[in-house]
Amino acid sequence: MIVVNNRDTVPWRDGMTVQDVLDAMGFDYALITVTVDDTLVPDHDYATRRVEDGARVGVFHLAHGG
Repeated sequence: MIVVNNRDTVPWRDGMTVQDVLDAMGFDYALITVTVDDTLVPDHDYATRRVEDGARVGVFHLAHGG
């Protein structure tokens, strides 16, 4: 099981990536920052960065205002 933002969970599967977690959560924001076990993941690595069972994933939607 993967814990997202300290409250939601996503069932883990072998070979799961950061992008798989984002897709499972329905996150499709243009500006997003992701950490896995407190380590920042560059956006160009989302499709290849593996997420292990029991990982803690933080997803932060960046917003700007006027």
